[in-house]
Amino acid sequence: MNTMWTLQLLQDAIANEVDQSATSATAGGTDWNIRTNLLNRAQQDWSETYDWSSLLKVHNGLITTAGFATYGLPVDFKKIDGFPLITWDGASTDKFGVIDHSKNTQYGDSDKYVSQLGNDASGKFLYIHANTLSSGASVQFTYFSSPVSLASAGSVTSCPDGSYLVQRALYYLYKGREDGRFPEAKAEADRIMARMIENENTHGQSHQDNRIQRWEEKNFSFRFGRD
Repeated sequence: MNTMWTLQLLQDAIANEVDQSATSATAGGTDWNIRTNLLNRAQQDWSETYDWSSLLKVHNGLITTAGFATYGLPVDFKKIDGFPLITWDGASTDKFGVIDHSKNTQYGDSDKYVSQLGNDASGKFLYIHANTLSSGASVQFTYFSSPVSLASAGSVTSCPDGSYLVQRALYYLYKGREDGRFPEAKAEADRIMARMIENENTHGQSHQDNRIQRWEEKNFSFRFGRD
């Protein structure tokens, strides 16, 4: 059974290691706040290391501008996964290719594609290129999100193995104190990270598919030899 790694549980694990305390850590105070910051830093490290399935989300929305449009992306958007599915004229639905915006001059007015623009400071958005795009057209896509910050004791991390966050936070804590245990904590965090990546790429027997998929099979709905 998977453990629900709350901030409280993560704090307790650090207190058990650093303070040699078997009692629950108490929210508030300097130690709690410092360790929360380190745990959030560790969570950010984890999220930037790999495209984790636990950070995948589905977005559904409506386009409010006719013709070529810009579409605001969710605040936790990190990067798009696959091709957006857009009902561009209110009736016809297509998968829009994702291109680098610097290459848009290579495409004509009738081509349908999107480009990701913007940044964390000013906001991120999709430029949607479709000359006949209708107001009210629907858009759907999956995307990799940024993890929610651990703020309260009941906050749950998206990281599937909280022991990584504990060891990574201990590494930062020990390194800041010039404690000789920091290389050991880092090595343990790296070992757990490697295990998580391996698990992310290993499916259960019922989901096993050993075929090497073509690019078209991964990005389009048809099947070779069937459609």
